[in-house]
Amino acid sequence: MKMFKVVAAAALACAMSASSAFSAGMEFKIHNKSDYVINGFYVQGSDGSLSSNWMNFELNGNETANMKFDYDGDCDIVFVVAWAATDGSEIKGDPTSIDICKADNIYFDGKEATYD
Repeated sequence: MKMFKVVAAAALACAMSASSAFSAGMEFKIHNKSDYVINGFYVQGSDGSLSSNWMNFELNGNETANMKFDYDGDCDIVFVVAWAATDGSEIKGDPTSIDICKADNIYFDGKEATYD
């Protein structure tokens, strides 16, 4: 009976990990394939509101950076990339759906964000 409980608990943990991220280990690379300076990465909530900026740096055109952060939520997220306008303001791109647990790379080409 104890063995069954351990196996059942392990199976439940595996099932939960398929739809939820755990705070230890959200890592991916962001690739700026545009001429813009990326200065923001936001997660959009179900109510449409944006999180605080996950980036504490600027990423120039044709540069790549490692992103690592603690995240404790669903793997399926909607994110928004932002970049600096010539007048110094911030322009936010269109929302993009992603499975953050499976993303190794996020690419921004100046028009859209994609991932693999």
